[in-house]
Amino acid sequence: MSGKVGQRLGRFVGLDQPPTLTTRYLQLAEISGSRHCWDGSEAAAPVRMDTSNGYLLCLQRRELPAIPYWVNGKPVSMMPLNRGQFLFLDLNEEHASVTHGTVDCVSMYASREAIRQFEHEHDMKSVGELRTANGVAFSDDVIRNLGACLAPAFEHPETTSRLFVDYIALALLTHLTTHYAENPAVARPIGGLAPWQERQAKEMLLAHLDGKIGLDELARACRISRSHFARAFKATTGSSPLQWLLGRRIERAQELLINSDLPIEQIASRCGFTDQSHLTRSFVKAMNVTPGHWRRLRLA
Repeated sequence: MSGKVGQRLGRFVGLDQPPTLTTRYLQLAEISGSRHCWDGSEAAAPVRMDTSNGYLLCLQRRELPAIPYWVNGKPVSMMPLNRGQFLFLDLNEEHASVTHGTVDCVSMYASREAIRQFEHEHDMKSVGELRTANGVAFSDDVIRNLGACLAPAFEHPETTSRLFVDYIALALLTHLTTHYAENPAVARPIGGLAPWQERQAKEMLLAHLDGKIGLDELARACRISRSHFARAFKATTGSSPLQWLLGRRIERAQELLINSDLPIEQIASRCGFTDQSHLTRSFVKAMNVTPGHWRRLRLA
């Protein structure tokens, strides 16, 4: 999330400058994300979070007990949150809390302006306000899984694939506007890419095996919106751009494993993987065998 909103959340979960608070930020396409980790004692006094014209989703990565909690200066009953549950707040209201114990949360912020832009891009009618509830522990498998996918990206945001974070943002806004809105959005069926669009998109993806290209660039080259592009690409190829790109990375790694004596660490770097362990995890998932074992089998 933007640094300002992230800093507000840091204060909200405990202290203005807690010594053991670790905060990392990640800017996605329409939303912003942060991860806050704090292992400390109880805050001495309520800490207020400044208002903002948007929505904040706070996904807990460990249990959070019920805490003293106020909205617009009035006490609100706060439910304890289990791991994987989340708070969903309207930041047009003023929130304050006294947090104690250990905190580890992934937060995602979407401004109302971002939602309006999302509606415009999808040629949607207004979805109205999103349905938040103060002090309530929300449970949603989609939100939990999106947060779990996003959490590791905070460790090395500079090497995280732009396609990956674009898809997290797109998936989150799609889910919020179809399941949490006053007037839920309805997805429209869409056709595939024209041959020239498919060719253009694939050429651009192959030129960016590291994933450092966004949906906006791909869509702009195809002269369609990002959401249209994402759905049309999958309709054409049977996979998302991110999945398709991963397949090409694996293929390139296989070529280098057979035709070069490069160590696997260097192959990982040349094929756009963050490191050797990233290549190994992806390779095992696709081929059911490690890169090293696959190489030995092919060269035997």
